Formats: sequence, C-alpha cells, structure tokens
Amino acid sequence: MSTAFHSAIRTLSSERRQAMHGVCWKEEPGCPAFESLRLIELGFWDFEGACQRGELVVNERIAEETVAIFELLFAARFPLQNMQPIEAFGADDERSMAANNCSAFNFRLIAGTNRPSHHGMGMAIDLNPVQNPWLRPGLVQPSAGQAFLDRSDVRPGMIVEGGVVLDTFRRFGWEWGGLWPDAPDYHHFSKLQRGASL
Repeated sequence: MSTAFHSAIRTLSSERRQAMHGVCWKEEPGCPAFESLRLIELGFWDFEGACQRGELVVNERIAEETVAIFELLFAARFPLQNMQPIEAFGADDERSMAANNCSAFNFRLIAGTNRPSHHGMGMAIDLNPVQNPWLRPGLVQPSAGQAFLDRSDVRPGMIVEGGVVLDTFRRFGWEWGGLWPDAPDYHHFSKLQRGASL
C-alpha cells in the first residue's frame, strides 16, 4: 500500500444507507438526512507504523475540514488504532470504544433531552478511546483506558496539551472534551461548542 496520504469524500451509496438505516441512522426528528452526510476515506498510521485506510461518516459541512485535519495528523505520523463507521459495531459506542475505534456520526439524543448529540449531527469525532478515555464519577470508558489515567505519562496515541492532535483541531476551531471539568472526554472533538446545535 502507498505511504502517501489518501483521502476521498463521497456521498452515501444506497448500500451504505441500507447498512446505516435503523442502526446509526434513524427515522426520527433531528436525524440528519442521508444527503447531508458524507463518507470520508482517510489514510492513517497504525501503532505498528503501517499505513492503513479507514472510513468516517460526517456532516457535509465539515467534510473538507476533516480531511485537512487528518492529513496533518498523517504528516505528523500520529498513530490511530482503528477507523470504522459505527454501524460496524451495531452503533454501540461501548463496543466501538473497546475496539479503540475512531468514529464520528452516530445518531442519538442527549440524555434527558430531545436534542441530538454532536455525534448525532455528524459534527463530532472520537480518536483512540483507549489511550484517551472518558472519565465520569466512578467510571472509566472504555475500561482499558484505566492504563492511561496518568495524562502526564505521555505515550503513543494520547491526546494532550501541546500535542499535535489538540493543536491541529484547535487550529480549525474545534472543542476538546478533555477540558470538560465534570466529565473529561479525552477522545472527543466537536466542531460545535458544548450544548450548541446546528
């Protein structure tokens, strides 16, 4: 496989729509139309230093920007474990996180509201959840993220202040969940501010 960065932005094929329908895409108010989503093919470096290709589904509004961000991460050789659309995991975020999967669109509502989450709008991306877990009172997700709770012990795949991932996303105006004081979500980036809608 070529070691040059690969990317492509595509509309969702009928086969892809069928795979998503009723899984990560729902016939519910607030779920973006298939026509407003894009499948992005991206090159990335894995933890063994091999060049891989993955896929993300995002809102069309951030498709080109997402490619630009991942091209910079590729140039910096930042390692990623896995990159499959969430329907490969039955739209189960816990399964996706446990597989250390980078993911984006997955329609769901914010708990206790009728508003879609930023992932539900296709406006958020998660990277390397194992190395960058989500911390809530008494809970670390995924559980393998326990090994990465010491954020001062920087290891490959971790997202930290002063690192290339955070610097790159900030350059494009994205918000990082790692700064949330109540429940730091180190793998989460959103193009929207917390609590904002399209």
